[in-house]
Amino acid sequence: MRKTIIVALISSFFGALGGGAAIYFLTRQQQRPVAKESKSPTTVKPPSVDNSVKISGAPDFSPLVEKFKDVVVHISTSSGLGNLNALRKYQGYSSKNDGSLGTGIIISSEGLIITNYHVIDGASEILVKLSDGKTYPAFLKGRDAKTDLALIKINAKGLKTAVFGSSSAALTGSWVVAIGNPFGLSHTVTAGIISGKDRKELNITKSGYWNLIQTDAAINPGNSGGPLINLKGEIIGINTLVDTRGPGIGYAIPIDMVKKIIPHLTKWGQVARSFLGVTVARIDEKTSIRLQLKGLKGAIVVSTTNDGPAHKAGLLNGDIITEFNGRPIHDDNDISWEASIAGIGQKVTMTIYRDHKFKTLTVTMGPHPGNKNAAFRPAKERIIQVDPPFGIHVTDTKGPGGAVSVLVVKVDPGSTGYKYGIRPGDRILNIGKHPVTGTEDYFDQLSKLSYGQNVMILVDSENNTSWLVMPFKGK
Repeated sequence: MRKTIIVALISSFFGALGGGAAIYFLTRQQQRPVAKESKSPTTVKPPSVDNSVKISGAPDFSPLVEKFKDVVVHISTSSGLGNLNALRKYQGYSSKNDGSLGTGIIISSEGLIITNYHVIDGASEILVKLSDGKTYPAFLKGRDAKTDLALIKINAKGLKTAVFGSSSAALTGSWVVAIGNPFGLSHTVTAGIISGKDRKELNITKSGYWNLIQTDAAINPGNSGGPLINLKGEIIGINTLVDTRGPGIGYAIPIDMVKKIIPHLTKWGQVARSFLGVTVARIDEKTSIRLQLKGLKGAIVVSTTNDGPAHKAGLLNGDIITEFNGRPIHDDNDISWEASIAGIGQKVTMTIYRDHKFKTLTVTMGPHPGNKNAAFRPAKERIIQVDPPFGIHVTDTKGPGGAVSVLVVKVDPGSTGYKYGIRPGDRILNIGKHPVTGTEDYFDQLSKLSYGQNVMILVDSENNTSWLVMPFKGK
């Protein structure tokens, strides 16, 4: 677990010890002989004492552990820095981390596994070990740094899979169990409670979507990517980090957020984020008083992007967004997350508060400028791409008879396409078995591919026409 910081966990042993001492003292008092009121030879027997300690309602976690035995996997990685570390050690420098340990959760019988992005970030090799001891190489199916999630796949079938619950329905104070591989200790089980929810203030990265579950179940290096489970046997979170500011403070990504991300990683290998085109701020106490909001929750609009979706929908500076796509908005984090997953091209309703009145606007979501996959962009924006697949810039061209084909106009130096010999002037005829009839068709075919998948491309160049097999990894 590469970004997790070790923290000392204070055991509840001392609390239990204190309780035991109190019981022992009470027992000694009960065993003292009763003073005789007369010289009667009658012997007074001390009252019987139950020396056992009974805890009413204590949960038994063993059924949960058995249920998840085959679902939780051990992940180890190598970054290919072994030789570099040997050289650094010889030169007197400290070595860099040449791998990491983590945990994963099987989510499909065909070998799909969800884990943290920081577990596999920079890995040149990923190995997955199942509960039966079998080890499989895994390839990266998709990743999203903004939510610290990654999807990997192993070539196995008939695997047991996890059951997802609802993190929004989970209550603070309820029991949870964490299962993982801290320090490489496979299938370690810890238990605790949900200490808090909606932790958005951590600022883990400069840009990201953080709305974490806090727990006091022990989480250590190697737990990253493992499940946080409720007593129903449902996963409500993905364990991701430990807070060093105090013992017993760990965090998990809510499973409701994970469920939104997985379909994107499965289909595209990354997240096709939508775009509202608005800058917002949270409403602090002073702003609430000044604007006479009387405790109204929402995100106040600071500015809108010219000709962006929000601007076109009529959103104005100073408006307060209170509801978006049917969900209440409490602060700026809420609107950022909801807008990013609403869906490119989708029409959503937005409730705003303006001039002490509520108003409903309809907005058509656009593609986020930060999306790296050109297939996420509208057709008109695909002719000139900022970050095209394989580093290949394409446009439509007409041949004899008016037939439209895909023409390569530029190839980024050092890109995958350049390394495989594609050059300006080449024409792309096929993606796999599918003949492409223009850039629209070209990007539609690419959108069906998974990150890391090998792609067969038929290229017509000046000298010959040949098939190339290239990995689909963006540039």
